[in-house]
Amino acid sequence: MLARDLQSIVVYDLDGKFAGIRRPNSKLPIEINGMKIVIEDAIGSTGLELKTDPGVPVVYAGFGALMLTTCISYLSHSQIWALQNGTTLVVGGRTNRAKNQFPDDMNRLLDQVPELIKKNTSVVSEQS
Repeated sequence: MLARDLQSIVVYDLDGKFAGIRRPNSKLPIEINGMKIVIEDAIGSTGLELKTDPGVPVVYAGFGALMLTTCISYLSHSQIWALQNGTTLVVGGRTNRAKNQFPDDMNRLLDQVPELIKKNTSVVSEQS
């Protein structure tokens, strides 16, 4: 039997030869190899099964996090480090965007840092 749609069913015999077409509920028998077959009803079904997947929310959350971090990666950020050892000040930094403008920004920032000048003071002792 072959049902292309639920309106008509094509019937073949055991050798694969065409035996006839019948509609469900027509109550007209088809004789195949000495047997009379009456098609009463045709119920459609597929091989697909719908199931829920518990991992779908995790996948959606991961995709959302990926989109968010991709947008954040386009934001410019800079880091500046400073180390003072006595009167020596060592400054370094890095940036992810605007690499040509970063040295100018760093110089502008360092111009705002006040200089500390350590004065040498001598202890004068009075002799009596």
